[in-house]
Amino acid sequence: MEKVAVKEFDLGLTLTSGQTFYWGHLEGEDFVFGKPDDEGFWWGVARGKVWKLKQEGDTLIVARGDVREVRTLFSLDEDLRSLRARAEELGDRPLLEAMERYPGLRIMRQDPWEMLVSFMLSPQNRVEAIAKGTYLLARALGEDGGGLPLYPTPERLAEGPDDLLRSLPVRYEAQAFRLREVAKILRDNPNFWEDMPQDYYARRKYLTLLPGVGNKIADCVLAYGVGDGRAVPVDTHILKISRKFYGFEVKGKSLTERVYNTIGDFYRNRYGDRAALVQVYLYALSRKPNVRR
Repeated sequence: MEKVAVKEFDLGLTLTSGQTFYWGHLEGEDFVFGKPDDEGFWWGVARGKVWKLKQEGDTLIVARGDVREVRTLFSLDEDLRSLRARAEELGDRPLLEAMERYPGLRIMRQDPWEMLVSFMLSPQNRVEAIAKGTYLLARALGEDGGGLPLYPTPERLAEGPDDLLRSLPVRYEAQAFRLREVAKILRDNPNFWEDMPQDYYARRKYLTLLPGVGNKIADCVLAYGVGDGRAVPVDTHILKISRKFYGFEVKGKSLTERVYNTIGDFYRNRYGDRAALVQVYLYALSRKPNVRR
């Protein structure tokens, strides 16, 4: 075991903030999302490896995983003081409230393929179902990572059998089959991520050309996998908080392309490449999540 000193970091809060779905622990053959094991360790898969982590005050205990990557994984070197200063300059009371209410919340820097797998299973599903679907795919098609199965590679998922895809606990069965089609595309294009454009709108469009990938899924992959801080995943929660606190006048719950871009641009114009981190805080504020700290 190795120890890492941390400041302004809350492991449980970060892992249950909607950025990831493969953190918890195993109970027999079942994966329990969002809760540590009996010893207080969180088990998860990220960046192609299995992690086993526990936080004790300002110390992060790394029992499994690469201690050299842990600061990157949780953006531990990001200076939150400058974000507070910018929010104070703008008089952004909702963001300041969120940062006060959820101290230690960090944006994660994971793997784009892993995020694509989980978030393609997310439409209209509860986090528990997304986590279970992710685990079932990993158990059936992923390599044994030691304690948990790893995400399946595009090559393995491209050969996923129909009965496995039908068994996943997702609301839209077709989405699981689209995921297999996406796996085939990435299998046949090994430089897919390297070939992605640098312009934000161009790279989001690049991802939405994949079957079953809309703007929200693309932005989640960019924000939590690629590490593009300009990406702002907009859903009904962010729409609601944008209307309530920032004066957006949108009828009903409609998230048209124009509305989606307008909301995202608002945060990008204010916070630049930290807009994704702002979204993480506002999402927590809008949902008032019940988390384990």
